[in-house]
Amino acid sequence: MRGAVISIRHSILLFSWILLYPVYSVYAAPEVAGDRFSTGVSAGASSGSSVGVFAGEWFFIWGYNRDYYLPTDIHVSQPSLGNDFTVHSVHGNDYPQWNEGAGIFDKDITVPQFNFRVGHYINQEQDLALEFSIDHTKFSSQVDQIAHVTGTVGGAPIDSQMQLSSNYFTYNLHNGINHIMLSLMKRSNIFGELNRSLSMSLLFKGGLGIVLPHAENTIMGNNSNVGPKTLSNAIGLTNGWWQLNGWTAGVEVGLRFVLLRPLFFDISDKIAYASLANVPVYMGRADQNLWMNEWMFDLGITINPKFMNK
Repeated sequence: MRGAVISIRHSILLFSWILLYPVYSVYAAPEVAGDRFSTGVSAGASSGSSVGVFAGEWFFIWGYNRDYYLPTDIHVSQPSLGNDFTVHSVHGNDYPQWNEGAGIFDKDITVPQFNFRVGHYINQEQDLALEFSIDHTKFSSQVDQIAHVTGTVGGAPIDSQMQLSSNYFTYNLHNGINHIMLSLMKRSNIFGELNRSLSMSLLFKGGLGIVLPHAENTIMGNNSNVGPKTLSNAIGLTNGWWQLNGWTAGVEVGLRFVLLRPLFFDISDKIAYASLANVPVYMGRADQNLWMNEWMFDLGITINPKFMNK
């Protein structure tokens, strides 16, 4: 029988249901007078007061990204092979895929480098929000680059400039590095009425989270193998298609254009740092730190299921 294949879209559906169910339950409740898509700020509300847990404005976002990386040192440990070495200043690129063929229209929407976000404004002014996000980014080491390799290979010391051919050293985090974060977001109105048609806001975000990458690499002719992409082998700490291999932190600034309420368009630039440990390689593990600059282009919708004041 064909195995149950899981992909990131299933994780998105799960997270969406967990986060959307409270919204649905409030939305289904009797509604006070007002606009479901307004900011939820009422004239009688006192400035700075908090809102109900699920009252006020929610936003949901989907989009795609381009990523740029600083050179990174990759440390590889393969004890049974006598290997313990570092490849210094490895240059890597992203792998967007949404710019190939017919773009996003000839492939699953979760195949390219995507962004998913859901957030909720937590104050009366509706300018401070908590946001849950998944940034499906990818890293591919540049083939045939020259890099400095130090340490031990096959039990013998090495301190040489080496060509990183596809067979000697290829290091990819495809199927995503997957930055999964919880962030605090502040929005400041630039022009127009907040969250109304033909308005624009400035966004500031900062957050922390985990990285859940899928590693595909070849080191000295040996390919990594994390097993099949099945439900029973989906996520783990030391095994699985995706493995919890570290933590991430990031800051972001962006512009939000409300074209026709409740729809909006975001352009954002994010700087993120990821510390990865125990990334699976053949007969061993790898460690690295990544600095990433991510440009995002997103579409979203805002919903206010219920006003706070009666």
